[in-house]
Amino acid sequence: MKFLFVFLLVGIYSFSNAQEKPFLRVDVRQNLLTQKIDVLDGPKRLRKSELITLLQSDPEALARYEKALVKQNVNDALSLVDMGLFLGTSVLVVAPRQQSSSLSRLAWPLMIGGFVVGIVSGVYRREARNLTREAIDLYNFGGGTSDPVYFEENRIDQPIFSFKIPIQ
Repeated sequence: MKFLFVFLLVGIYSFSNAQEKPFLRVDVRQNLLTQKIDVLDGPKRLRKSELITLLQSDPEALARYEKALVKQNVNDALSLVDMGLFLGTSVLVVAPRQQSSSLSRLAWPLMIGGFVVGIVSGVYRREARNLTREAIDLYNFGGGTSDPVYFEENRIDQPIFSFKIPIQ
């Protein structure tokens, strides 16, 4: 009987504190070429169409998520180009050339190109991840853009010690 009463109280408490909209979170994992950004509603992984439907209630969050999708697509393309440049450079460096012991003339440009594309791809990867997190945070917590609150004892412009040590 006590177990049933406790179970009933827990059920009433969880029902009264239930959210009106789902609380979403972002899960970022690395795959072979680039990153995979998943948005989770509890244990359920949301598809892009489901997420866009949810984000339509907050236009600013939807706009940020659409920007993140564009950056993710550019990152995917750059990752493929980077993989191709890496494979091309590897073949040129490792493969023996006929009657020559020097590297191909294309080896250095391919190495430099792969390096540059890798850096640019990393920038797009980071921007896509951050924009997705910002969009989900806007959806979860609203657009609270208020100024930070400082308490008197933790103000940045106040000295750490309020007393002077007398030196004799």
